[in-house]
Amino acid sequence: GSSESITIARRSFFDSGAEPRGLVPDNILASWHRCREQGLLVNACPDVAPVERHSLSEMQERHEALRRMCRPELQTLYASANQAGSIVILTAPDGFILDALGDAHFLDKAARVSLRAGSPWSESISGTNAFGMALLERSAAQVRGGEHYYAPHRVLSCSASPIFDPHGEVVGVLDL
Repeated sequence: GSSESITIARRSFFDSGAEPRGLVPDNILASWHRCREQGLLVNACPDVAPVERHSLSEMQERHEALRRMCRPELQTLYASANQAGSIVILTAPDGFILDALGDAHFLDKAARVSLRAGSPWSESISGTNAFGMALLERSAAQVRGGEHYYAPHRVLSCSASPIFDPHGEVVGVLDL
């Protein structure tokens, strides 16, 4: 199965230093390389603790227009995500989570990997993940299970899409 090929790819890349071409998508492999070059330790626990409450309020205020525009979309996605036991997330252009809506049971599990408002999910902090890749590559990204750089994130499968303003600038990311 695909999780088997991800396991083989991880072993090959992280333990042997080999190039597991064809076992994981090229963009995942490129992200693993970037993370390793930045000195992220694959077996470390990523520091994705949320910012303080007042910093979160400032962050949410600064991106209020984006939040307001995305709210209907978030709620539409939330309706289906809730039934699927998923979570819908909006991030700022720096990868910090602005809003997270979803199944309460799933949120408990997700809280362990800091999928809550104020947590940083840029690739340079959280390793390979769909938010970070969507921001860096300026296109939709999918990261499943063991494709995530850090071990604690292997419980997640995420699909993310960047949000562009009229000038083509990335103003945030929508993630399921």
